[in-house]
Amino acid sequence: MKIPSVSSSRFAVDVLLFGLILLLLSPRLTGLPVHEWLGLALGVPVVVHLLLSWSWISRATLVVPTRPGWRHRINYALNWLLFALVVLEILSGVVISVVALPALGISTIEDGAWRLLHNRFLNFLVILVGIHLAMNWNALRTGIRRWFVRVTE
Repeated sequence: MKIPSVSSSRFAVDVLLFGLILLLLSPRLTGLPVHEWLGLALGVPVVVHLLLSWSWISRATLVVPTRPGWRHRINYALNWLLFALVVLEILSGVVISVVALPALGISTIEDGAWRLLHNRFLNFLVILVGIHLAMNWNALRTGIRRWFVRVTE
């Protein structure tokens, strides 16, 4: 049995993250209970993604300030913004939970301001995910090709 490489594992986690985000975009599609449980579950692949990407994160933190060109700096800043928005999106979702957390005995608040923040964070998150995909399109395309080559072998 062949052990998957970090890059193929990271790609699989990224595909899972993307699929979860697509499902989370419309609570009307999944229903509110599934939306909330998926939103809470999103934290696990985010942490796994960060752990699998840690060598890039630490290397980029050291290299980006001294590296010439704007692309790497923008991509680095974009990744930090994505991280912050995902944390804020999950946090605001936890605060306004009406199904998942109350089912666990945890009380939440019903506040329109938090719900508005949750929706605004989502809007910015969707825009930044689109920019992130566009900026990393070549790596994504390469990952897809490698993934399908491994699957068909």
